[in-house]
Amino acid sequence: MEMTVGTIVTIVLLMSALVLGLILTRTIFRGSTESVESLNSGVQKEINNLFGEENKNLVISLGSQKTASVKQGTEHFGVPMGFSPNNPNAWGSNKNGCFYNIEVVDKTNYCVGMEGGWDTVEEDILTGTNKIPFDEITPDGNGYALIKIDIPKDIPPCLQRFTVLVGCTGTQYSDEATKTYFDIEVIKKGLF
Repeated sequence: MEMTVGTIVTIVLLMSALVLGLILTRTIFRGSTESVESLNSGVQKEINNLFGEENKNLVISLGSQKTASVKQGTEHFGVPMGFSPNNPNAWGSNKNGCFYNIEVVDKTNYCVGMEGGWDTVEEDILTGTNKIPFDEITPDGNGYALIKIDIPKDIPPCLQRFTVLVGCTGTQYSDEATKTYFDIEVIKKGLF
């Protein structure tokens, strides 16, 4: 009897440690795909680090896979991005010379192409999709934006790709155009 109670206690403790270890591992690997609420200095610093690592002038801060796993029914999911033009004068004197557009990739293997899929995807991009100004432009010539997206609660789990295109107005800086992409993986809401 005494050995049975000790065995049960040991099994419970080991299972608790296993569950906590799995939660910690999931948190570590999903940390870069969490929603961002605002463009604070920490987010800007992370984007600046990505400029150097990826050697690009347009970056999306969602980790190396550029994919965010988002639960069904999530509102105002924030995707941070940064743009650093080759010529800082591309912003113009009033700092609105550069803008970005978001396009929804419409293919059958994505959410918009599925039966019962994401029909309102363009309306669910709260920040807009066409000629959107950057939220913040720093004195050193970097622009930052926070793309906000609502995920409907009634779509099935799926993957949706978005293309981000940045351009600067005026013939002098038209070569500053660049593009990238990011993916939203819609997952089941679950209990928590």
